[in-house]
Amino acid sequence: MNRCALCKYLLLWWLSMAVAPIFAAVHESAADSLMERFFLRRADGLYKVGEFFGDLYVKQRVGVFKNNLALNTFPGMTRFDRGVDNYVTELFYQLHYTDYGVLELRRKAYNTSFKHGRGEIERVVEFMTVNPYDDALLQDRIFSPLHPDYKKYYIYTLDSLSSSDGITRVSFSPRFDNIRLLSRGCVLFDDSCNIVEFAMSGWDEQSKFDAIYKMNATNVVEAVHADVSYNFLGNKLSIAADGCFAYDYVIPVNRADAFRLNASEYDLSGSTSVAWDTTKIVNMQAYADDNRPLRLDWDEVELLTDFSDSTQKSSGRKNIMWNLGDAMISSHSYNWGGGGVKFSPIVNPSSVDYSSGRGLSYKFSMNIRNSLRNNREMRLKPQIGYNFKQKAFYWNVRGNFVYNPSRLGVLGLDFGEGNRIYSSVALDRIKNMALDSLNFENLNLNYFRNFYVETFHECEIFNGFSMLAGVNYHKRVLQSNANKQLEIYGVPLRKKYIQFAPHVRFTWRPGMYYYMKEGQKINLGSKYPVFAWDVEQGMNGVLGSNSIYTRSELDVQYKMGLRSGNLLYMRIGAGGYFYTKDVYFVDYSFLKQSNLPVERSEELGGVFQLLDSEWYNAANKYARAHLTYEAPFLSLQKLFPRVKLFQNEYIYYNMLFMSQLHPYMELGYGVATPYVNMGLFVSSQNLQMHRVGYKISISLFVD
Repeated sequence: MNRCALCKYLLLWWLSMAVAPIFAAVHESAADSLMERFFLRRADGLYKVGEFFGDLYVKQRVGVFKNNLALNTFPGMTRFDRGVDNYVTELFYQLHYTDYGVLELRRKAYNTSFKHGRGEIERVVEFMTVNPYDDALLQDRIFSPLHPDYKKYYIYTLDSLSSSDGITRVSFSPRFDNIRLLSRGCVLFDDSCNIVEFAMSGWDEQSKFDAIYKMNATNVVEAVHADVSYNFLGNKLSIAADGCFAYDYVIPVNRADAFRLNASEYDLSGSTSVAWDTTKIVNMQAYADDNRPLRLDWDEVELLTDFSDSTQKSSGRKNIMWNLGDAMISSHSYNWGGGGVKFSPIVNPSSVDYSSGRGLSYKFSMNIRNSLRNNREMRLKPQIGYNFKQKAFYWNVRGNFVYNPSRLGVLGLDFGEGNRIYSSVALDRIKNMALDSLNFENLNLNYFRNFYVETFHECEIFNGFSMLAGVNYHKRVLQSNANKQLEIYGVPLRKKYIQFAPHVRFTWRPGMYYYMKEGQKINLGSKYPVFAWDVEQGMNGVLGSNSIYTRSELDVQYKMGLRSGNLLYMRIGAGGYFYTKDVYFVDYSFLKQSNLPVERSEELGGVFQLLDSEWYNAANKYARAHLTYEAPFLSLQKLFPRVKLFQNEYIYYNMLFMSQLHPYMELGYGVATPYVNMGLFVSSQNLQMHRVGYKISISLFVD
């Protein structure tokens, strides 16, 4: 290469490097302008669908490329057969959608070459039922690039080469790599800025996925193709799935009101034309042959044929290793005609949590249900648990009979063994002691074991306003290893106390959205705070009762959605014991400590992490306040851009006023990932530093 040619080459290279960013900026600017136009039309509700009803067919091909023992013991995963690396599954559904985002699915038929189909074999339906116009995708795990609140997380570019025939292609990519963002994708718009096709790629805890959605003229999906690949614990497999929709009708949102069952703005019930097909399919293979809208490839036909032949000759031998591993770390459901039972995992880490305040705890539960006529239902939930720090065993059984589903009418019975508790005899001494000299261990508190039975009737009087009325019965017996003195602080103390107390609670959820489903009212949520007032009156002489008191509590909770996926949880409350006589036990309804693992939603609703358990019963009046701010990308993603697993970050502020605590405060920071949730907390008492602690709960294997 001579000097002149080299100079020309360098000049062209320099020009390309200098001009490329200009073209890229122009394409980004054009894409941003198009997206703004789309967001404006979206805000006007031009893409919303009021309701649709139809059928969904899903065909999926599963390939196993590498496997070991962990494949069949991984919770939620399908059981794979020895020596078989390819499988085919067909799923037939009916689906019904209403404009509040409620999508109901009913499986009509199921045809597969798996001998034991479950778990991930149906997880692919999540990808089939994505609506590109939704605010968030895949059960709200993914922030959609097509929602204005999340546009700050994405970069949009215009592909001019595909802008033809009235179709414009806009590509999007995340500003940083994170599990809650789509890694790449594109949108095809027509001249009216309607979506013609939507493609997305992303990943979750164990898999990567790619999916393409084709839309029809009524802004609903007509066809889907999804590829899901797994690579975990030395196992590699893939799922290729195709979905095909057939709609009986699609109602635009501007005509949906004409099809409503009722005129109430909060009643989102669909039209009366929904008719579920409840015909029982006897021969799945024959039904699939007559109704599949997509053709099977020759090898797929062969797989299903081989499976049909093998099941007739199969001896039914079970994989003992799989059954044992799956039973230990997965939840299990067993169904019968009108009901079923679901067992929580036995050794699943999600059944265990640890905090510096409450220590290590474990729980195991069952959910039993049985459907009756006219949508009535019986529910039973036994639960056992153990707190290792307290060396205490807890158990309870809660049963409900839904006798009036249209009014949410429930008859309930709850009995079990609750938290250890001490009597009101110690309250005056605690109140009169200086905080710096107060030590519960040195007070020789007489703890009582608490066996309780609660019966109640709850019914919704009008939309969003419900009333619960019942009776609480407690039998509190002095612990065998407690202080044996029968007189404490000059007050006679009995070994056993009986409490009989009528109980009433009013709960108001203003602006409650709901819909009716076959005579059953299903509440969807409200944009306003939830108010609750709880009153209990102890009575003397009934069933041996010897506690007289009035307990009254008020509780207000509010969840406020903010922009960019942020949420704000607020809770305030107050309560106390009034008109007390004789010895009673301070046992609040809203201010309680759970000594067993609780759901994430319960913690966000207001939980004190570092408050000593003795304080929950240490005052006859209290006031509380909680504030939790949830943000997906608050700081960690910016500090550690290579870490992709940060789902949410939390800032907690908790405050409690009661005797000797004015106030008690907690400030905390937490982070949630797909595998583990962690929190660090610092507390103060009366504006003096009290304690630093932490909490860890494992979310791995939650199914």
